[in-house]
Amino acid sequence: MIRVFSGDDFLAGRAFLAAVREAAEAGREVVRLDDDLTPGRLREALDQGGLFGTPQLALDLGAAIKSEGAAATGERNALIAMLEAAGPDADALVLDASATPARQKRWRAFGELNHLPAPRYGNLVRWIRAELEGAGVRTRGDVAATLHDLFGDDVPGVAAEIAKLRVLAETLTPERTIELVRRPAARNAFQLIDAIMAGDAALAFDTLDALVQSGEPPIKIMAAFAWQVDLVAGCVALRDTDPDVDQGRAAAALKANPFPTGKALAIAARLDEVALHSLIDAVVAAEHAMKSGSDAAWQLEACVLQAAHLMAGRRAPAGAGRRS
Repeated sequence: MIRVFSGDDFLAGRAFLAAVREAAEAGREVVRLDDDLTPGRLREALDQGGLFGTPQLALDLGAAIKSEGAAATGERNALIAMLEAAGPDADALVLDASATPARQKRWRAFGELNHLPAPRYGNLVRWIRAELEGAGVRTRGDVAATLHDLFGDDVPGVAAEIAKLRVLAETLTPERTIELVRRPAARNAFQLIDAIMAGDAALAFDTLDALVQSGEPPIKIMAAFAWQVDLVAGCVALRDTDPDVDQGRAAAALKANPFPTGKALAIAARLDEVALHSLIDAVVAAEHAMKSGSDAAWQLEACVLQAAHLMAGRRAPAGAGRRS
């Protein structure tokens, strides 16, 4: 059988290596061809036999194809055609992470395709939760959402962190996870957004300074803030049609992580259309100026100050709670 792994580079590569390791642990002879994979070498490997039968082939097409464009397509098609012609007797594991939909269809026609796309939005949190469970990490509270907040869509980074957390003989909480992960830049990015949305200009500037001193590029900080504002705008729109929308329904509608969506809903409750447009205008103007060559750090500071002052006038009254 020919088994092919495609999709996200990390996930497809990890599944491919796991299958190779499983074959070796089962006592199979494994012939690996990576950057030395050519039609000639593949033909030789397909034709050879071993002491214990036909060896398991492990083929990395990504490492093998060095050319680009039409030349790369030709090289890849030649290798695929050889495997296709080998028929059901061929026994190969193939890593083709960048397989296009057309190539995926071709692989399925004569083999087994394991397509592993990068998880996004709510699927990413569910994937993290499954990784934690699979690694045997005990948790209390939404540790998966916390890791998503800290790592964003850095799937390899999350997987590496879970590999470290699995050795701890303790039940992890979100607070303990933040303490253990020790990603100050990521934590400060969320603290900056919280300070801006709370209307605390002084704390926002202190946090912004800590971010810059840690080496975070202003354009990246701006992108994180713009994403949060976009989420708030989505929540404002949802509240217009359903004033009682809750965190779960909002997260599903916006395809976002429930944790930041809950924050965005609380902020949306303090904004009307005029205030929201003012907030969006500040972000858009700063992003445009940055991309037009203006001093990025100065534009970020000005945007933070404007947004914090705007939100200061929108503070929730004392004793007010979050809508449920």
